[in-house]
Amino acid sequence: MLKLRATILASLLTLLACTPLVADERTFESIPKIDAHAHMYAPLPELAALLERLNFKVINICDGGNDPDLFVKKRDWVQAQHEKWPLRYAFCPSFDLTHRYDTDYTKQVTDYFDEAFASGAVMIKLYKEVGLEIKDPAGNFVMPDDPIFDPIYDYLATHGRPLLAHLAEPRAAWLPLDPESVHYGYYSRHPEWHFYQRTDIPDWERIIDARSHVLEKHPTLTLIGAHLGSMAYDVALLGEYLDKYPNFYVDIAARTGDLSRQPSEKVREFFVTYQDRVLYGSDIEYDVSEDGTYSEKAVAKMVAGAEKHYRMTWQYYAGAGSVTIKDRETECLNLPQEVVDKFFYGNAKRLIPGL
Repeated sequence: MLKLRATILASLLTLLACTPLVADERTFESIPKIDAHAHMYAPLPELAALLERLNFKVINICDGGNDPDLFVKKRDWVQAQHEKWPLRYAFCPSFDLTHRYDTDYTKQVTDYFDEAFASGAVMIKLYKEVGLEIKDPAGNFVMPDDPIFDPIYDYLATHGRPLLAHLAEPRAAWLPLDPESVHYGYYSRHPEWHFYQRTDIPDWERIIDARSHVLEKHPTLTLIGAHLGSMAYDVALLGEYLDKYPNFYVDIAARTGDLSRQPSEKVREFFVTYQDRVLYGSDIEYDVSEDGTYSEKAVAKMVAGAEKHYRMTWQYYAGAGSVTIKDRETECLNLPQEVVDKFFYGNAKRLIPGL
């Protein structure tokens, strides 16, 4: 009888060794997360409370270097949020582009950077107006590899500060409007950013080649390609690009839809292979209202929308089963725990000082 009990006990101990005694405690809320690309300009306590409840820190991104009044105004907004809620908000300003032909332009910009970093900025944004809007005195489009920016890139590399670069647009911007594309709605509503058959706009390849030139000229610069580096339509191509440029990284802001249209196993393999090179980002945007006030209904809608997006993307990247993205059901990636931790937190923490 004692021998039988000993045998049963041994079997139970073996079973317990293979089976967790409690459910997995790594929940969505319990894991620290960094949203490395958002535009939450509205100073709402409800949004800060949501971030605290979901265990998120947001990097607020500023655009608009070709509109100095706007980019300074946005910088003031996000700096104020950082100062009020430092555990929930960091910020990333842009820089002035309108004085780029002044003789002391480099000093103007780097002095501004010194001030911004001293105030809590964590990196700098370069927006798609470079390559698609601004021109030199001869009427040529200014590309990101223009020599005028080299001293600025050198400053960032020397000071160990990343450049977040939103250059070009999705490849779909240069293709015919396609109702099946995840970008159909946006380009239908914003034809100014749809370039199909336009001869007055540089092509996609030209802008991407200019970015490649920046990476080659500045190999110690950490360049984070916003929106999967405008290469979200093909993770295999993006992987080849990451292989070629070891100082290039990407965030996934506003491009989960593009990933969901590719085979889940292919996308999962990409994330596992490049687990040290990809950052989570949402591209959630809330602007300050004209009168500085919001109705309770509007605030509730903002907060609910942000939470819905965060939970949906968590399910797609970390969960199992299926999830609906852009009105289509797709298989979740169910990424390994180590990859999830790097993607949602570790990579941003490692690459971006001050987080």
